[in-house]
Amino acid sequence: MNRTSGCTGMTLVELLVAMAIASIAGFMILQVVLGFQSRILAEISRNDLQDRAERLVRFIAGDIRDAAFLLGPTPRTAEGVPLRLTHDSLPGDPVEVLPFSLLAADLADGDDRLTIVKAVSFTPPLRLAQTAQAGDSSIVLNRYPNRSPGSTRELQPAPEAINHLVFASHRTCYPLQQAGLEVHLEQPLRETVPADNEVLGLRACSYAAEPFAGSKRLRRDDFTSRDILDEAVDGLQFEYLLEDGGIVDQPLDIRAVRGVRISLLVRGLRQDRDDLDTDIYTLGNRTYGPFFDQFRRQVVTRLVEVKNHGL
Repeated sequence: MNRTSGCTGMTLVELLVAMAIASIAGFMILQVVLGFQSRILAEISRNDLQDRAERLVRFIAGDIRDAAFLLGPTPRTAEGVPLRLTHDSLPGDPVEVLPFSLLAADLADGDDRLTIVKAVSFTPPLRLAQTAQAGDSSIVLNRYPNRSPGSTRELQPAPEAINHLVFASHRTCYPLQQAGLEVHLEQPLRETVPADNEVLGLRACSYAAEPFAGSKRLRRDDFTSRDILDEAVDGLQFEYLLEDGGIVDQPLDIRAVRGVRISLLVRGLRQDRDDLDTDIYTLGNRTYGPFFDQFRRQVVTRLVEVKNHGL
């Protein structure tokens, strides 16, 4: 009996050729997919870096915008002398004199530091429960101030809390002697303050990029704690817009400042093997780089009006 088959098959050579073609095609497709994925991840990294840099600048700008609030460019106590605040966040709790609401400084490594002084509201607001007459050394508040300065920073005649008062009706600072529902002041009131007038506290803070472990950290120091805002910052510069329209690195008369330009150089959090940073970055009067590493960097600049400085 003869058996005839109509089936045909592939030879071993044909199978190997087909597998080789499929492998090459798969490898090419994989390279395209990986390249596309790499570009997407790089774009996400750039966007994240840009967003992070802009958030930091917005945060600094918020404090600068409120500088000199209810104080003017030269805050003074009732005795007419400049402010003296205990810098509780530094070793030894040194006392610093703050003659201006904006204090510009160049650090030893070439970055800038800016110290800001302003009045801040309490939450909920503190107000006078009754009119305080000129010459009085005590005032009565509408509520008892919170005694937990570590979280609320409310009234207490100590460096770890707000220890100077400012009234919304006039630009004078009053150091505290004792704080409770009735607040005792070290200096008598210079003028009458009507009932229901808001009572604010005085705060100072400074921004600087400080060296740390071969890199830099962006710090905000509010004279009570030194908070790290970001651990990957390579440069910080401040420039000052004057009332005559000029922009300078260090103003001769800080009272003439009407705006502050912030320039911040922020570094990516991860290395990019396909990117070698050979750029030179110009911030204010200072250049940074080339770094010759594989981190992306972003410069963000913003000019902020100091609206209370010229009042």
